Amino acid sequence: LGLITLLLGLDTPLSVVAAIFHVINHAIFKASLFMAAGIVDHECGTRDMRRVNGMFRVMPISATLAIVAAAAMAGVPLLNGFLSKEMFFAETISHAQFVSLAWLLPWFATLAGMLAVAYSSRFIHDVFFNGEPVNLPRQPHEPPRWMRAPSELLVVVCVLVGIFPNWTVGPWLAAAAGAALPQGLPDYRLALWHGFNQPLLMSTLALLGGVAIYALRRPIYAWHAQLPRVHARTAFERWSRACTGGAHRLVGLLDNVSLQRYCALLLCFVVGLGGWAFFARPGVALRPSAHPADAAAVLALLVLLVAALGATLVHRERLLAIILVSVVGLVVTLTFARLSAPDLALTQLAVETATIILLLLVLRYLPARSRPQSSAPRLLRDVVLALLAGGGLALVTLQMLSQPAASLADFYLQNALPGGGGTNVVNVILVDFRGFDTLGEITVLAMVALAAQALLDRLVLPVPAHDADGRRWARDRQPLFLSMLMRPLLPVALLVSVYLFLRGHNAPGGGFVAGLVTAVALSLQYLANGIAFAQPRLPQQPTRWLAGGLFLTTGVGLASWVFARPFLTSAHGHLRLPLIGEVEIASAMIFDLGVYLVVVTVVVSLLSGIGSLSQRAATPGGSA
Repeated sequence: LGLITLLLGLDTPLSVVAAIFHVINHAIFKASLFMAAGIVDHECGTRDMRRVNGMFRVMPISATLAIVAAAAMAGVPLLNGFLSKEMFFAETISHAQFVSLAWLLPWFATLAGMLAVAYSSRFIHDVFFNGEPVNLPRQPHEPPRWMRAPSELLVVVCVLVGIFPNWTVGPWLAAAAGAALPQGLPDYRLALWHGFNQPLLMSTLALLGGVAIYALRRPIYAWHAQLPRVHARTAFERWSRACTGGAHRLVGLLDNVSLQRYCALLLCFVVGLGGWAFFARPGVALRPSAHPADAAAVLALLVLLVAALGATLVHRERLLAIILVSVVGLVVTLTFARLSAPDLALTQLAVETATIILLLLVLRYLPARSRPQSSAPRLLRDVVLALLAGGGLALVTLQMLSQPAASLADFYLQNALPGGGGTNVVNVILVDFRGFDTLGEITVLAMVALAAQALLDRLVLPVPAHDADGRRWARDRQPLFLSMLMRPLLPVALLVSVYLFLRGHNAPGGGFVAGLVTAVALSLQYLANGIAFAQPRLPQQPTRWLAGGLFLTTGVGLASWVFARPFLTSAHGHLRLPLIGEVEIASAMIFDLGVYLVVVTVVVSLLSGIGSLSQRAATPGGSA
């Protein structure tokens, strides 16, 4: 069985054929051997090999049948086991993997064959020869004719398959192997003789070595008797305890509830693996950009560098760090706009706005400045890891930019309209060509919203009475101008959101951007009028809205199965309506609507959770 598993693990067409061939042969000779063991037990009253000896004299026919079946198991020529084991030996020689250790697999296979011959020899010698029987409960004799008949039939099959493999087992082997190999059967030949070759040499060594192992059994037994007496169960328990203790120590070393250590370990792994992959391949000459940078690009790059460096240096000043990070996001937005990516620019701008609002709301419950907790060695470690990770990404980016430009852009540009029914290639990619990626992303967003809601619902924090400069928070006073401004602007913002949603398939926009615009409008409404005004007007029960959005995106994908199309296959066409005329419709709009609902609900659930936290903090008796 181990040899069969190894053959399947070699994972070549011929190894699969050899494994199935050996399964067939194994079933034949092992079934005969089981029946022989049953006959011996029935006639002698015991199966103890220390007492069952010399059975050849009292039951020669049954003994001959068992000897032939055991010889087939050992791989003796002219029997079926010899053919499948020779195929096994041939596969271990021709296997192309692990080239540096190519010699090890044939030797391992030969050793396995020796052991098979050794235990087959022990069975034959100890049961049917080896002196006289010892205190048997019964007087053994040949069994009844029909008890022996199945074993006789199987032994005859062992001989016939060993001598005439093509017309006996050939059709059965082809049918079984063909079912396991959908790509088709490889070329192989079932024959008793393949000439003098390496597999035949390995078979000969296995036969001679197995007989030698059994002949030297007494010195082997004596050596084994000198070994320390350890019960297998005791050894297993000791090994299990050692593995468990080592695992606990390793987890204690790595998992110390420190986010800094987790990030450091992750970056060490990424830097190590990325460095090995980068320097293991042939180097690529770095080519300068063919497009010279103008003054605006240089200025944007300088602003980006200053903002990123400033956010790193003043990261303990939370508000200032958030402002500098938002500057980085704004420069990235301008970069997308300059590189003719309006969809990405719109999305980045909306994401930055929504994120900054949420972060500023959370800052109310945090100290204005974080306390330094890093020691000098840890700070040095973080600086080194940051330089290595940043430098590695810079090298990878430069090398990618130095490669010849080859991408799927032409395919998307050519197939966006005929295949997806839209001229906005970015949106068609998101909701059609790579809709499964988008489905995964909004599923992750929904999981984040549920986790944040569960955390905020169980959290009670005191709201500080004064800000960082000692000024008292005005809890009950809302900004009048912002409150007056947002009430008429909210329907306008929602109208813009609907406009961006409807035009997204053919112009910059789409469900993701529209959802972010709606979320920003609702966030500003909350900032302007407070949670008491905004919360009743926000979508309630966010879990249902999240489920509805995921249901729409998944449902439109499953609907394609009704038409015998792959999951998330979209359809598009034109519909003529009275008084309106021809209208273009696409099933991807339903998918986009699901994305819109999930994005809006994620931000709204976070707003609602933060607002509820503020209300609980203001309640008398609230505690941290």
